[in-house]
Amino acid sequence: MSESDVEEEVHPASPQDRNDDNFLTLLELLQEFQLTHIETDRPVTIVVRRRHILKSACAALGRTYFEWQREPQIEFMQEMANDYGGPKREFLRLLMIDVQGALGVFEGRPNDLFFTFDLAALESKKYFNAGKLTAWSVAHGGPGPRSLNIDLFKLMCGQSAPLAGLDIGVLLDYHQQDKLQKLKTCATEEDLATLKTSCGDWVSGCGVPTFFNATLLELPQVVERMVANFIFHR
Repeated sequence: MSESDVEEEVHPASPQDRNDDNFLTLLELLQEFQLTHIETDRPVTIVVRRRHILKSACAALGRTYFEWQREPQIEFMQEMANDYGGPKREFLRLLMIDVQGALGVFEGRPNDLFFTFDLAALESKKYFNAGKLTAWSVAHGGPGPRSLNIDLFKLMCGQSAPLAGLDIGVLLDYHQQDKLQKLKTCATEEDLATLKTSCGDWVSGCGVPTFFNATLLELPQVVERMVANFIFHR
């Protein structure tokens, strides 16, 4: 997802809710932040191995004395090159690829990722570290994760998303897919009664206890809430 994509997708306030003269785009906010906080005149040298990009970055940011606001000057081991921006951009690009694929906080199809539901990862602060690494990359002109599912991205930005029409094939759990498909295709009162008996407790446990009183007309809303639970609320 590019910066222009972000500006098109995210609308923090409507024209009626803001003063146009004081409104800044996300890109302008980032540029203002960089001018205010990033120290380009006092760079910090970070030596990394290409095979251990993520490990090198986590080690650097994990130091209590690490000054995140200092511009990183990257040196790849066994590669002779002055960092005039190229090595830094390459490092941050590779870092975001590792955050998406090697840290264990994302799952799903390529370019259509969701967060994993992993309490061990939560306890070991992997999600926190993913956020910190992403913030560090973006603050210094690098990319962020560009593979998030667009509906998840909208929910994270406080927007509504047409979740009832989401391709449930993006969910990795077969049992989730199977039950959601039954909810989506339910067409008769008899089928609905059967579903309430067979998976009512499961639906209720996913945050939709009103399912036991739902009508056929309310099933799309039930499905939407279920999908929101799987991809966002949990």
